[in-house]
Amino acid sequence: MKRCPDCNEEKPPTEFGRNRSLPDGLSFYCSECNRRRNGAWYRQSRAAMGKSVRDHSWVPEGFRWCPGCRQAVPHEDFSRNARQASGFGSLCLPCHRTSSNDAYWKRRYGLTRSDVAALRAAQGDACAICDASQPEHLDHDHETGRIRALLCQRCNQGLGLLRDDPVVLRAAADYVEQHRDAPAALAGRLTADDLARSTHRAPAGSPRAGVCSHGFARWRAMQATS
Repeated sequence: MKRCPDCNEEKPPTEFGRNRSLPDGLSFYCSECNRRRNGAWYRQSRAAMGKSVRDHSWVPEGFRWCPGCRQAVPHEDFSRNARQASGFGSLCLPCHRTSSNDAYWKRRYGLTRSDVAALRAAQGDACAICDASQPEHLDHDHETGRIRALLCQRCNQGLGLLRDDPVVLRAAADYVEQHRDAPAALAGRLTADDLARSTHRAPAGSPRAGVCSHGFARWRAMQATS
């Protein structure tokens, strides 16, 4: 046990920090008193420079102040950083994820959050290919790195699996059209309702709502002229 000269309490060595310059290898004050004394010194130093210090003394035990969302957050919801003495990061987990996501967009594509928001607004918050809502994947040309548009996961993966090759993509579209459940031989027996059901239509409210796919439109035009 060791007595802390500040709080005058005897505490186990685990309650003290490390100080190799002292014979016992432990800090002069216990960790709790050290934090309080360091905080008081910091506030006095800032006040001497004419600068204000945020008072976090009201933050309850087991909580930490997050400067991102500006609120007290429970320890279990705070990011971790083993390199810090406290073991905590500088932000809570939601703010840390948002910050990491922003850093990813900037590092990978050179875009800020406002740039991505503007692109999303220009697309009506819909995938540039299928009009699925809330696309989360930023598509880009893998050869030039040029940003193209926001896509949903399926369309983004589909482009990659088909090697971003327009020839392969068109061949795949032709292949699907040739093997539809309603082949050309049965076109004469299809009703208007059948055609409407077999047409790919964008969701209601989309800029392309009520418009069929280009491939199916071409198929119908071929049937009309045959």
